[in-house]
Amino acid sequence: MKVSKGQVAVITGGASGIGFALAQELAQRGLRIMLADVERGALKSAEHQLVQDGFEVSSELTDVTDYAASERLAEATVRRFGGVNILINNAGVGSGLGPIWASDTRDWSWTFGVNLFGVVHGLQAMVPRMLALGEGHVVNVASLAGLVSVPFNSAYAASKHAVVALSESLAGELAALGLPIKVSVVCPGFVATRIFESERNRPEHLRAAARTPPELAERLRTAFAERVWNNPMSPAEAASRIVAGIERDDFYILTHLEQNAAVLGRLAAVESAVRSSCPTS
Repeated sequence: MKVSKGQVAVITGGASGIGFALAQELAQRGLRIMLADVERGALKSAEHQLVQDGFEVSSELTDVTDYAASERLAEATVRRFGGVNILINNAGVGSGLGPIWASDTRDWSWTFGVNLFGVVHGLQAMVPRMLALGEGHVVNVASLAGLVSVPFNSAYAASKHAVVALSESLAGELAALGLPIKVSVVCPGFVATRIFESERNRPEHLRAAARTPPELAERLRTAFAERVWNNPMSPAEAASRIVAGIERDDFYILTHLEQNAAVLGRLAAVESAVRSSCPTS
């Protein structure tokens, strides 16, 4: 989809990280921006910064785990800008490190509530409005962990795999019905965001006591930090690559070329399994 002046982009998780960088990138191209986030102070600060820079921006406090909040976001967008051309379901959280058997049901409920149901709610609220305009592009931000499983981070990886599968289904549905909306699923590698501070936004009723032994948790945090923070990409660079993918109508947008080997390795393993399961002549 050609990104052009006057279009309207809705960005969840838009107050910081990749979401805010996307808002800046698109605003600089002349788009009108609706920012959504669950952090009131950060949201207002992000809106203020963009307005000060001369861009047309509005914001709506939104908990994407709540469908009614996503519906209010859609209504506010139409009321303010008349419609939506680009929906970016970017809101996401990390989850605690540890083995699956030491996880808590509340960890899964929170992670899936934001990472998966946040996308579902965004689609349910926004796609009908996009269809009313007769065009649009949906961008679901998953993760490299949606294509390659990550040990000791099962809830996060499972939620991001679900976002990839949901996006594939959505693209197939829109194509089968001949509807004029494109879909992209973004699978970035390591980006310098605050995702490892996600606990700041976990609601009280979903907080869970750590069940992973402290010494193991510390080892995992150290190993994960060394791997993740080894030269992470800036949010601005990730945003630039994502917008380029939107304009090419790429379905899979992979921002970290150096990490594609991991994806190819998984595909090779699947191909090997397929070949070994085929009867020989």
